[in-house]
Amino acid sequence: MSGAASAQQPKAPKDEAYELFQQGVALAEARDCPRAIPLFLKSQEIHPARGTLYNLALCEREIGRVASAWRHFNELLPQLQPGDPRLPSTKQELTALAPRLPRLVIELAQGAPAPAELRIDRAPLPQGSVGAELPVDPGDHVVVVRWADGRQTEARVSLEEGARENVHLDPPPAAAAPPPTTPDMSAAPQAPSPPPHTAPAPPSSGRRTLAFVIGGVGVAALGGSLITGGLALGTKGELEDECPTPSQCSDHGMSLRSRGQTLTTTGTVLGVLGLAGIGAGVVLLLTAPEQGTSVALAPAILPGGGGALLRSRF
Repeated sequence: MSGAASAQQPKAPKDEAYELFQQGVALAEARDCPRAIPLFLKSQEIHPARGTLYNLALCEREIGRVASAWRHFNELLPQLQPGDPRLPSTKQELTALAPRLPRLVIELAQGAPAPAELRIDRAPLPQGSVGAELPVDPGDHVVVVRWADGRQTEARVSLEEGARENVHLDPPPAAAAPPPTTPDMSAAPQAPSPPPHTAPAPPSSGRRTLAFVIGGVGVAALGGSLITGGLALGTKGELEDECPTPSQCSDHGMSLRSRGQTLTTTGTVLGVLGLAGIGAGVVLLLTAPEQGTSVALAPAILPGGGGALLRSRF
């Protein structure tokens, strides 16, 4: 179990970097620098080391990346102590590489605004790169300059060893604003469009609404009258059993007599109110008819008996 657990533990950065370095050295000794360089770069990223940087620069010089090798030898030089066997060879490499460097100079038009961004082969450059000699590897390169207002200029250039190339990049002209439109004074003035016509609301709409409301209340009252009337009739039948004569009336009979009188009075009042409401509604509808509308008083079956309803057909 202990061996399996230790095998699953991640490697320390220094150990991982050393393993990549060893793989890179083996490829470099086999003269396969194109495959060794990515391993050296990864090892240097994980754990920087002088030996890795030295072998990286040697491999880059071997395949003609003279500017990359020159930069890495310059990075290594201040890290080497006197007596280090790599110090003399590093100085010799720098001296031999200097005349072989292709140099690129980025120029802008006089008075042009300072660019917001400089890139060469997608790698950012400092603002001070304008006008300076930039060592680059031999081959094709793409230079991009972008300004704060979004304008951008791009140039492609190809350099050989020892060549010097000036690249002149100017900001493209700003997009011209469209000219303001001038009204044609010779054209005849256009009459203002009339406001859209809105049909006025029919004056009788409010009156018709009130008629339906009053008529509906009347129908409801009339229905209530019929219901209470039916209840009163039922109470009358019970009262005849409990009170065969006024002098022979039980306590329950007296209660039924009082209830029957109340139901009869309530039914009468509701009936009067219902008929009055229906009549008022009909009068309002007939005195304020709407075109295409007919109103009729129709019989209807209601809970507890018959009645009448206001109906309007369109």
